[in-house]
Amino acid sequence: MKTNAIAAVQYGIGPLRSENEFWNRIRRHIAKAQSEGAKLIVFPEYLTGHLLSLASPMNNAEACEYLHRFTDEYKSRFTKMSRETGMILLAGTHIHREDVPAEAEGYYNESFLFFPDGRIEGYKKIHLTPEERRAWPLLAGDRYKVHDTEVGRIAVQICYDIEFPESSRIVADMGADIILCPSYTDTAAGYWRVRHCSQARAIENQLYVALSGLVGQMPDVEQVDAGYCQAGIFAPCDKPFPDNGIVAVGPVNRNAIVCASADLDMLAYNREHGGVAPFYDRRPELYAAQSHSDIPKR
Repeated sequence: MKTNAIAAVQYGIGPLRSENEFWNRIRRHIAKAQSEGAKLIVFPEYLTGHLLSLASPMNNAEACEYLHRFTDEYKSRFTKMSRETGMILLAGTHIHREDVPAEAEGYYNESFLFFPDGRIEGYKKIHLTPEERRAWPLLAGDRYKVHDTEVGRIAVQICYDIEFPESSRIVADMGADIILCPSYTDTAAGYWRVRHCSQARAIENQLYVALSGLVGQMPDVEQVDAGYCQAGIFAPCDKPFPDNGIVAVGPVNRNAIVCASADLDMLAYNREHGGVAPFYDRRPELYAAQSHSDIPKR
């Protein structure tokens, strides 16, 4: 049994016959991770988007409202599964409109962490993709969080968020040991952007990144029609870790989980004795002096 193990899910989408089938698939992934000694499991972005296969085709606004109707059940079921297994569950992301300001209209793409004691912590996606801004009625989050857990101090960066170095540096400065990155990429190019950025963030901040994603196809569901992923647990490319920084990685585009130890002693050793120390060797005064206030807009 691995110590301090975390699991990242390559969650297979496809036609569903019932809601129960969806929840049974979730349980099987959790049971598999638990059998491998995992204390935390990371499901992908747009996880509940799989439920769209049970409905007739709809536009993005209708799809958001359809998914929002599952919010109470989603929270209730994951709360129960976390309590029963004693595991921390990052339940992918879910589209909902709870807590949307009265003056705003739209939905949040939010990840939820479920703890065995019944606590629930949310993190709203901060960087919406151009498509999410253009074609979806989604609202961006504006708050970073780091959570103390038995596996270490964890933070969440949802898919596109990991492509912005500033975000991961903020949570690293807040004390994060592990970044959880639930993602949804429908092309190989999209996957490799998120994958390479996940590994870059692990190197820059000398921490672990756990990447999960959707795999498979639902051609009749416009919103989540295909997924491409190779989930993984990544670390700095420096001692005592593997030269390529890959602690574990799954098979390409297969329904599976990846499980590996996120050893905090190894992380501490890397920060103290690594060949390089990018987390500490920054020159923020120089960066501030050279930065430009006018940021280009598309």
